[in-house]
Amino acid sequence: MAVRHAALYGDGSGCAHGGRTEANTAAHVSAHADTVAAVSAPARWYYRGTAPMRRLHWVVTRPAGRLVGRVGLRTRIHPRDWDPVPLPPAEAAARLGTTPLLVVHGDRDPYFPLDHPRMLAGAAGDRGELWIEPGMGHAENAAEETLLTRIGAWLVAA
Repeated sequence: MAVRHAALYGDGSGCAHGGRTEANTAAHVSAHADTVAAVSAPARWYYRGTAPMRRLHWVVTRPAGRLVGRVGLRTRIHPRDWDPVPLPPAEAAARLGTTPLLVVHGDRDPYFPLDHPRMLAGAAGDRGELWIEPGMGHAENAAEETLLTRIGAWLVAA
């Protein structure tokens, strides 16, 4: 989400996806991102290459799965497909321009294998930095305080 936001709102001087109008100028200037950190992020939508992602897609895309989500997980999921499909993460990373991107990913992430963070960081070119964290699983459940401190320091310094 952060990578897409930074790609769409750019550096505050204009929209990365096209021109601005007078009506949205203030929103674009105030909504920009100076730096971006993506932790355990996918590089592409609709990925089903791991068992956890196949389960997630079952919950999201099937009526019985959405019932399980609502009753068992206390999560309501809208039944309609994305329309339009949002800008894919790797394409967003390629549109960051001068915005620095830090991609942090665990080498034991059960959801997304290492081709995802490599694709994201690679798409950002020389503005992308990749940290593969040994022993780390997925996202905030796996991020330790020392890693969060390092990420914070990188964001301030970038």
